[in-house]
Amino acid sequence: MSIAIIDLGPYLAGESGALEATANALREASTELGFFFLRNHGISQDLIDRVFAQAERFHSLPLEKKLELRIIDRIVGYLPLGGQTQRTSIHGASVAPDLSASFYIRRDYAVDHPDRIAGRPWVFQNRWPEDLSGFRETTLEYFEAMSALAMQMLPLQSIALGLPVDHLQSHAAFAPATNNLRLLHYPPRDPDRPGQFGIGPHTDYGYGTFLAQEKVPGLEILSRAGEWIKAPVIDGCLLFNNADMCRRWTNDRFRSAPHRVINASGRTRYSIPFFFGTRLDVPLECLPGCSSPSNPPRYPPLSFGQYLAEVNRRNYDLPDQQGNSAITN
Repeated sequence: MSIAIIDLGPYLAGESGALEATANALREASTELGFFFLRNHGISQDLIDRVFAQAERFHSLPLEKKLELRIIDRIVGYLPLGGQTQRTSIHGASVAPDLSASFYIRRDYAVDHPDRIAGRPWVFQNRWPEDLSGFRETTLEYFEAMSALAMQMLPLQSIALGLPVDHLQSHAAFAPATNNLRLLHYPPRDPDRPGQFGIGPHTDYGYGTFLAQEKVPGLEILSRAGEWIKAPVIDGCLLFNNADMCRRWTNDRFRSAPHRVINASGRTRYSIPFFFGTRLDVPLECLPGCSSPSNPPRYPPLSFGQYLAEVNRRNYDLPDQQGNSAITN
């Protein structure tokens, strides 16, 4: 089974008929596999390359410097090797901590921003490395570019679901969106531990994920037929997948596909997922047109924040300020 490639260029350029044609392709890919490549997405390759360079710079720092930025009680900052274990998956839960390390970045709110002053749950305190010039500026440039692209996907999804074109883009669930940039580092897998994953089988938790991949492969996607498909790396493309909140909101019309990472290349692997999430405090009810008398809503209303609290409690091994196990957002 191949992974669909969707060309966003005509849609982003506003060409006649492109919205409907692109939405049709998106509907088919979202319903069948739940993953698809995006070509001509508008994010410059130069920017993507610069973010990969910054990711490598950060993960090359001495461990003690990275641990100064270790995640404490929310998913921001450095997660060292072994900090995550996929315990919630029904598709082959990890038997050992994942062999990957991460650095997480959220939207940077100014100290005088009204949402920060009001203590809104979507405001996080980023943790930045010292003496790594250009790191913050480059990663935030990419964060904002990806945030804009994510919002541009919503009209396509609205049309694909038979909704008015602005239905999702104007929904309170994206005012604001809760996004997360993750700089992932996968060391080569230990050949003596063949059952260890870079990241164990899982589905993503938010609304959707945009993945920038480097040249080293490793991502595998579970098809509806139960086959693990190796995802190629295609120059100039981002890989997109629907996530759990999208699946719930669409009453399973759009698939949130299980996937995993196995770095059997013998080389270091980097990848950069951008997680696009709904607002943490807005409950999502089944979207109009996604249920019927013969297909009633399968999930009760639930906010992204409520969903995250449960899966993070089970999957992450994080200390709080006192060294206790922590519940994260």
